[in-house]
Amino acid sequence: MRKKLVTILELAKKATITLGELEQVAETLDTYEAFATTVQTLIDEGFITAVNSHGTNWYGLPNSFRIQKGKVKQPLIEEIQEVQFKVHTVIELRAYFTSSKKKWMEDKPWIMLIDEYLQSNGLPTTYTNSSERSYELMKDEKWIDEKGGKALLEKINLFDKLKIMKTPDPLMFAINPNQLTSNLKIHKHLIVENKATYSGLLESLQTTNFTTLIYGSGWKIASSLDQLPKQLGLSDTEGQHEIYYFGDLDYEGISIFYHLYGKYQVNLATCFYQALFLKPFYKGKENHNRNEDAVNHFLNYFGSEDQEIIKVMFHENGYYPQEALTKEELHTIWRNALWTDN
Repeated sequence: MRKKLVTILELAKKATITLGELEQVAETLDTYEAFATTVQTLIDEGFITAVNSHGTNWYGLPNSFRIQKGKVKQPLIEEIQEVQFKVHTVIELRAYFTSSKKKWMEDKPWIMLIDEYLQSNGLPTTYTNSSERSYELMKDEKWIDEKGGKALLEKINLFDKLKIMKTPDPLMFAINPNQLTSNLKIHKHLIVENKATYSGLLESLQTTNFTTLIYGSGWKIASSLDQLPKQLGLSDTEGQHEIYYFGDLDYEGISIFYHLYGKYQVNLATCFYQALFLKPFYKGKENHNRNEDAVNHFLNYFGSEDQEIIKVMFHENGYYPQEALTKEELHTIWRNALWTDN
């Protein structure tokens, strides 16, 4: 009986509770004497105190009580603290110290699943949409957006750390009408990361055999690229679209390409990078995160001499921005690269 009464106190939303509400918890087989003894024990232990102005009943029990929330919640707080010491360090459970036990019990299974994911994978290094991240966490693509997942992730201060994109923006690209109206089996597309490079290449588009020039806008391309066939009004049949990527040569740009390769089988526009290697690199990229798998994958596109240039550049905290290539250089490379013979 004591456990049931304590549970009622834990779940109570108000600061007071009546004797009648406690009596409803007692089993029909319980004697009133046993019930009264349990209530007195809770008074003695400091879980409840009598509201003297409300008087007592025929058995001498107070008619109402003030719930001592600190005492009542102590076991819950200790449980939350114990879980906090065990889960991944980025999960913050402080908000549950002031929540109800009911809320904690509802959310705890989800928190443990999140912890399991983080212990195995760590925090994500690339951005994706909420449906994809939701499936990674819970094997349910609707959990974040439709089943309360976003609120829970915000409560444990984790939502912003999971690199979840908002609803993707429309894909931004320019169309080469010469290619779109022709009877092509394969449409080529070039993604460039930055706006200046996009603008620099735009006037060359119709002199190439590419159907589109796409403005990647950093990580935004990761969630918007799947809209390409639909926005073009073309089929997304496998093999019909051949996509190339040219971004800044830094850890961020390499990570973006690696994500696009894994998700869309995007190709690397190596000709632009090889032109960068003929120039001195810039310095000042000390704080970017290195994705070792992405770097190793990127290096495999180049010969040993170019790989050495990249390694030295990173060792000296260097980088190549796309803007290192002039407008004229961009045009020449795009028109004359080997893909024009494909």
